[in-house]
Amino acid sequence: MEFSFTMFTPHRTRGGKKDDPLVAVKPNGRIVFNKKAAELLGNHYFCMLGYDSENQALGIMPVAEQESNAFPVRYAAKGAYIGAKRFFRHFGILPEQVVENAPFRHGQYIGMKF
Repeated sequence: MEFSFTMFTPHRTRGGKKDDPLVAVKPNGRIVFNKKAAELLGNHYFCMLGYDSENQALGIMPVAEQESNAFPVRYAAKGAYIGAKRFFRHFGILPEQVVENAPFRHGQYIGMKF
């Protein structure tokens, strides 16, 4: 008796590795950090945001204290998020769909190509 087995290969796979840091910008103005990327915030509860229009990059600078133009960081079991709709509207860069990218360090900033 001969057998000819066909191996199962799924048509679609779930997202990337959960160990990779990932930051997403959502159309509702939230900047969402997965658990690994949230570690870059260093347990700070506020951050300052900047935008580099030439390189189309978002800059997030964690700060220890609340300042007048600082945004609160909210931590959750799966990571963290920042509600920044006002920031995105100010620069006219609120995305129409989710934008995800790996974060990078640039001095005191956590950067993300937009």
